[in-house]
Amino acid sequence: MAAGALGRCGDCGFVCLSRGPDYSALFTTMAWERTTRVEEQRRADLRPYSYRFSKLTRWRMGLLPRTRPVDQIISHARPGNVVDLGCGDGGPLNGLPDGYIPHGIEISTESARRAQENFTARGGEAVNDAVLTGPERFPEGFFTAAVLRSYLEHEPQPRAVLEALLPRLSPGGVALVKVPNYGGINCRVMGKRWCGFRFPDHLNYFTPARLRAMAEGCGYRVEFGLTGRLPTSDNMHAVLTRPA
Repeated sequence: MAAGALGRCGDCGFVCLSRGPDYSALFTTMAWERTTRVEEQRRADLRPYSYRFSKLTRWRMGLLPRTRPVDQIISHARPGNVVDLGCGDGGPLNGLPDGYIPHGIEISTESARRAQENFTARGGEAVNDAVLTGPERFPEGFFTAAVLRSYLEHEPQPRAVLEALLPRLSPGGVALVKVPNYGGINCRVMGKRWCGFRFPDHLNYFTPARLRAMAEGCGYRVEFGLTGRLPTSDNMHAVLTRPA
């Protein structure tokens, strides 16, 4: 599926693929660990020099304010139950200090199995389910934080997921979102070669304004901070808070 398949909603202006894989495919054939290998090769073929340079200079990310999930959780959330939506093998929550209990929802069956082994050792669990329905397995107000890191752009129903998550957060609980910045300068400069395009995995293309509008429409309070929506960055970071 090519970039030409992107469509813009005539009512709200939100940009997304007109057609993407269904949930059943995401459990196995379109699982993240499978499609990532294909995507990395595509990028290497499309822009061999800049892609190789980017891979060799990942250290530069350490020059920016800390955006690792663990750092953000500690900065923004009280100790308690934490859930990673699209948790993979559970690795991103390694390093959580005592008092934070890791949980996850992961649609890839193999990744969910590995995450379950990881989380149960620390008192949590991983659910092998679509993120749209997975939160229903937990009580309301159960989580002090949710991590949606490089996830929401993959979700066929992003607004419905945010709505389903909100009551599972405790009052004052936060959802920590990272998505590609479709409104950034690099997207306009690179065009179809922009690193944020990933077809058919990336279904949704957020600008800061569209992310804010969707989240506030679901009942969240939205903050980007000083560096969360830099026009020079390919990604943006937002803190969505359930009002107390």
